Amino acid sequence: MGGQPFHLQSFEDEARSIVDAARSRARELLAAALAESKRIRDEAHREGVAAGEAEGRTRAEEAERARIREANAGITALLEGIARGIEQRRRELLANAERDLVGLAVAIAEKIVRAEVDSGKAVAAANVAHACRLLVGRNEMEVRLNPEDLEMVEAVLPEIRARFGGAARIETRPDPAVERGGCIVQTAQGGVDAELRTQLEEISRALMG
Repeated sequence: MGGQPFHLQSFEDEARSIVDAARSRARELLAAALAESKRIRDEAHREGVAAGEAEGRTRAEEAERARIREANAGITALLEGIARGIEQRRRELLANAERDLVGLAVAIAEKIVRAEVDSGKAVAAANVAHACRLLVGRNEMEVRLNPEDLEMVEAVLPEIRARFGGAARIETRPDPAVERGGCIVQTAQGGVDAELRTQLEEISRALMG
């Protein structure tokens, strides 16, 4: 499956690392703002000696407030960007986790079905009946089966024909390319691929939306 497996601890460690980096950057911005404010104060103080202390102090205070506002705005923007980054990463990890869970569910389903086939259960016969039901109304059907399933399916063909009023002509043909447990049913108007791999792929696509 695509992506990396989801681990809550990995996500928490990554988020903590991002936040620590953000705090470090915020401290740098604040330290720079305070240093700049001190520089402006000192410069204004020197100017104030020549132009009047009151006016110099006022200019220094205004410059300091403006610089701190600018630093605070930068810190706020930085933290907002980090919050968005963490949320985006969380969504990516959850999407990967969902894909992994779907893959696991399909893999488990595949093992169960193949175990049923190996145990001699009439999985192929059930698939033939289902495929023929989807093609009800067709007069002639050709059913391609794995040679190992042929005898079992032919034993239940009369029952399958009876379900459709006995009118349908259903012929079986061995095909080593078809997996055990599955079948491919063809008619003049079209067909149904009821191989196990095809059904599992359809289940996976449906679960993934």
